[in-house]
Amino acid sequence: MPSERRLWKIVFENFLKSIQPKLKEKPIGSDAQGNKYFELEADPQGGRRLPRRWFVPANEESSVPTPEWSQWLRGRRDEPPTSEEIAHNEAIANMKKINAENIAQKFRLTGSTDKETEHPANSKGFPDMSDKFERQPGNLKSKIK
Repeated sequence: MPSERRLWKIVFENFLKSIQPKLKEKPIGSDAQGNKYFELEADPQGGRRLPRRWFVPANEESSVPTPEWSQWLRGRRDEPPTSEEIAHNEAIANMKKINAENIAQKFRLTGSTDKETEHPANSKGFPDMSDKFERQPGNLKSKIK
């Protein structure tokens, strides 16, 4: 008999949970692209240990979250990113691009361009250097001639 009482208790508790109001999604923020981010709090009693996070893209075709928001969505960080943090990371990225261009200009040779190659390309797009390497060990083309 005790198992029947336990069964009715479980059914009654589940019924009470079903008529309770559902948790509402909480808007967290938005980014510069117009994506909106939401979170549904964790509910350990309901079987959800982690919060559920998602975003609604502003443009369905080409909307990708920024790296900071992506970390938050995947649970790698607890707090959503602030606008100051995103601006700081963008400034660092721009500085790295400028430094990379300066280094490329510093070490660029004056008489060459990037598209010039010493060897013609083969059908797959790789340089054809077959005259410098052996096809079979010990049989270099220059020795055969």
